[in-house]
Parts: sequence; structure tokens; C-alpha cells
Amino acid sequence: MRDVLVLGGGFAGLAAVRELSGRRPPGVRVRLIDERADSIFAPLLPDAVSGRVRPEHMRFALRPFCERRGVEFVHAQVQRIDLDGPTAVTSAGEFRADALIICLGCGSNYFGNEEARRRAIGLKTIEEAARIRRAVRQIAAEASEGEGDVRHVVVVGGGYTGFEVASHVAYLLRRVTGRPYRDLRQFCRILIVDVAPQVLGNVSPRVRKWALQTIGRFGIEVRGGCTVDSFLEDGVTLSDGSRLGRAVVAWCAGVTPGPPVAELDVPRTRGGRLEVDDYLRLPGSPNVFAAGDVAGAAPPGQGGPLRMAVQFSLAEGRCAARNALRMLDRRPLHPFRAVDLGYVVPLAPGRAAGVILGWETVGRLPSALHYAMCSIRSWSWANGSGVLLDLVRGGEA
Repeated sequence: MRDVLVLGGGFAGLAAVRELSGRRPPGVRVRLIDERADSIFAPLLPDAVSGRVRPEHMRFALRPFCERRGVEFVHAQVQRIDLDGPTAVTSAGEFRADALIICLGCGSNYFGNEEARRRAIGLKTIEEAARIRRAVRQIAAEASEGEGDVRHVVVVGGGYTGFEVASHVAYLLRRVTGRPYRDLRQFCRILIVDVAPQVLGNVSPRVRKWALQTIGRFGIEVRGGCTVDSFLEDGVTLSDGSRLGRAVVAWCAGVTPGPPVAELDVPRTRGGRLEVDDYLRLPGSPNVFAAGDVAGAAPPGQGGPLRMAVQFSLAEGRCAARNALRMLDRRPLHPFRAVDLGYVVPLAPGRAAGVILGWETVGRLPSALHYAMCSIRSWSWANGSGVLLDLVRGGEA
């Protein structure tokens, strides 16, 4: 019996499992290992903040998914990866593999700031989205009762996620209080701060201009070249000297691989991602593959690793699975070739901008396409239809 291990049940991991279950020859056993019981549809987490999409429509149970495909699900935490085996050391024991596919994804990057890790709220889980939501609803409740001074919501990170989260915070405040966006600053100032001088640095100038204008209409302030300097008892100090009392900090400043991957002594690309060859193998480890956000795949002519995106995670998971099976059968591997469909920056309520198939577009159309793709890429009919129904019904305030 030959064993293929898939570590991580995110987009890349589930795509790999689906591919393996449909193609594996007799005598090959597939295992998926994840510390979570559910896979989370991460692109919709900002919508969980505002309540536009319900959390249950973002969860997808891993064990039934695996059982339907004859795949063994191991509910355990990956503690260490030994590339020489290769072997995964987990909380449920050690698992040796003939082929290993690493799809463990990335967590919030606090850049060594332990105080930020303790005091800020990330956005990698539904529980973190719920914490932000509760904090914002508390601000709205205090405003409705006329209590206290002006509150602050500081979103650290001026990328896609930071803009999305800030817009959903404003959207939730407007829905709960009934006040127009222009009046939100009277009781809550929302700020996006980023250490880089220019926010949304990896989008086109037109998309960036639209996003800044739109976020401004929501009453949200954007400060480039600025970040949280220190945490106060009930607030923060920014690096530009500003002192903001009664502040909630949402941390969207970037991601980094978790400990099992971070501890590997292997070549890396920007952001600590694993360097992989054209076949998604780790250099020097012919039976170890990586896919998804943790992999720094750099197709020819790209000039660097692909950005983290669902479309690439799915494609990499499928390619890594096919190559793992081809490697076991000693057949030539197929190089990974990315097809870039574009990107969208979706903001609440129902507006977005992006580049789709090479065309820049803004307004309701890219927003509709974003949610349509979220529905299509959901792992079950119930999840996908649930997302669309939530949007039609307007979610919950």
C-alpha cells in the first residue's frame, strides 16, 4: 500500500483530495490531515463581519467530504514535517507518506509583535470575524444610547482584505444605527492604516482610485506610511503620533506560513512561502509537493510568485495531486501553468472593482461576479445556494 498525505483542508487541499480520489490507481491510500473539522470559505469572512453571509454557509465539513471519496480524514494538528521520510508528525501520531502534498495555508502575520497578537483581532477564522462583529455592534449600541466618547475601529493593512473589512464595518454600523455613512464619524471613526506609503499597491491605478473614492464615501479614513505603534489600556498610538482612545484593532496586515512550514529548512520566496519548481515540488524533495497560499509558485515570465488567490490554490491543488500520482507511477510530471482570470476588490454594500479577463471594471457587475464565483466554488450545493440566498435576503444586521 502506497500512501499519499495531504496536509491542510483549504482550497488547495480539497482540490487535491478531489483529484486524487478520482484518479488514484489500486493500492494507493489517500489521507487528509487537518486540525479543523471544517473547511472555511475565507474570501467571505469580511461578509461575516457585516452579516451579509451567515457563518454556516462558509463552513464545510471535512470528514463527510473525505468519506464520500474513500479518503481517510485525520482530525489532528500537524506539529512537524520531516521531508526525508517524508513524515508528518501530528497530535494523533506520525504518518509516513510515499508522496506528501503540503497545503497548510497561512495565518495572520504579526511581524513579531506579540502585543498585536494578543490585543488585535485577525481575520482567518469565523470566530475572529464574530469577534469583530460583536465589537462593532457594541459600538453601535453605545451610539444608540448616546453613551461615551467617539470610538475607533483601526484596520491594520491596506490590501484587499483591509479595504473589505473596513467597508463591512461601516456597512454594519449604518444598518444597525440607521444613520447615513456621512454621520458615522460622529460616534465612530474607521481608519485603514498601512506601513507602505501607497495602499492597494498591487492593483491598477484605476481600481485603486475607485477604491479610495468609495471607501471615502463610507466615511473611512486611509493613512499610508502609518501603522499601530503601541497599544494603550483602552486604545492605540499610531506611528504618526496620533493617539486613538477606545479602539478596536482588526489585523489584516498580511499572512505567513504557520510553525510546521516556517520551521522547514528549505528555500523560500517572498513572505516566507515555499519555493517550488515547475511541477510544484520542493527543491531536493522529489516526493514532496506544495500548493495554495503556502507555495510560492512562479510560472515562467511571472517575475515572482503568484499572488494568493482561490483560482491559483485550486489549480495548484489539482496539479500537485496529478503529479504526486504520476511520480508514484514513475511517469513524467506535468508543469504547472497558471491561468489568471483576474481579481476583484469587493466592498460592501454590493460594489467592487477589478480586472476581469484583462478588462478593468467597477460597480455592481464585478461585485455580482465575485459572489457568483464564491457560490460556484463552494464545496456543496447547500453552501453555494445559501450564500446567494443570504445576499438576496440582505443578510442580518
